Amino acid sequence: MKINYSPQLMEEAVFRHLNHLERSGMRADYDEYHSLADPIYEIPEDDREEAFAKVNELFFREKLQLGDHVLQALEACGLIPKRQKSVKKALAAAPAEAPDDSGVAVAEGDEGSHEDTEETDPASESSEDAPEAELIETLDDTSAPVDEDLSEIQYEEEERSFEEKIKEITIKRAINKVDEGSNVLNRVSGLPVIEMRVLASRFANPEEMEELGSFLIHEFMHARDMMDPAFDYEDAFIPGNPSMKNLITARFRLLWNIFVDSRLARKKIQSVMTKEARYREFDNYYRKIPEQQRRGIFEGLWDTEKLTHEELLSMATDLETLISTYIDYSEEFTEEDREYIHLQGSPCPLCKFPTYNWVDDPESVCDEMVIEAIQIDFPDWESKDGACDRCIEVYELRAGTS
Repeated sequence: MKINYSPQLMEEAVFRHLNHLERSGMRADYDEYHSLADPIYEIPEDDREEAFAKVNELFFREKLQLGDHVLQALEACGLIPKRQKSVKKALAAAPAEAPDDSGVAVAEGDEGSHEDTEETDPASESSEDAPEAELIETLDDTSAPVDEDLSEIQYEEEERSFEEKIKEITIKRAINKVDEGSNVLNRVSGLPVIEMRVLASRFANPEEMEELGSFLIHEFMHARDMMDPAFDYEDAFIPGNPSMKNLITARFRLLWNIFVDSRLARKKIQSVMTKEARYREFDNYYRKIPEQQRRGIFEGLWDTEKLTHEELLSMATDLETLISTYIDYSEEFTEEDREYIHLQGSPCPLCKFPTYNWVDDPESVCDEMVIEAIQIDFPDWESKDGACDRCIEVYELRAGTS
């Protein structure tokens, strides 16, 4: 398995990070970068792009170690084994070959040797004052002693099997926040490829790396689900008009995010949003459900350890499925009560279009003549069925009360 970073991401991430360091008064890396990059302008123009790419990769991977945040996120998700720390004697040998441009090997049994998993600063290799022993990180499972760090999360062996399914991981630069996210390509045939898009600006401030880590972990958890046979992800067809499809997609994304964040919380791993922040988001989508039942649904969803793609999509598509999964009907909340929950995007009983601005009880706000005009056209309609604001406006005009 290899981890590839797009040249565009490395260039912008290194540029932003070094500029932040320089503004903070830490010029060492900034000056070293320019000592290598500035002479490139003296070579032929056709060769500059490749030369700049090499310098950017050197600083991204080795000098600034920005790629370590990706490795740490992959470990936290159980997509690769946790790197073990062991003490090995430094050997006075020739420098190992640099990895090729396509990426860097990070796991045993895949392309590249174990030497490729650790890139070494040539300057430190040539130093005569190098210590007899150095602390190095390895990604392979050996008998080397594990550093007992209480902050590290230990994973079961079967969770480490995910690395065998991944052909490569590609990290690309996102254009904006909407463009950010993860996807798994080539899931059906061959080894899957995880593609992640992330804003280069997330790598800029060393003080905000915890936020970057949370984002990467959250998105890699989505990718992990997409490769998990138990989750059974598939590109499902969502019925309805474009507005309804967008609404169902938004609800599905919310429910999936809750499922991801709840599992991370149980492992004491910080995600992009806290439980209460997720509830506020859930509350915004389902605020027409009574508070007690709304909180009960959220808590039930948060405590669920296993869900499938089909179950999440069904709950996002059908309110009855969501309610019946986590709520038992009672005298306080009956099945009939559920019929009169007017969620955003539900069809208006009069015009049948998806409705985002409901008038829940027209009888309480409209003249009696308006109600009579509606019931002439819809004899079975009752005020508690509600209606969209547009339909109410039309019938107010017909009744001459507007």
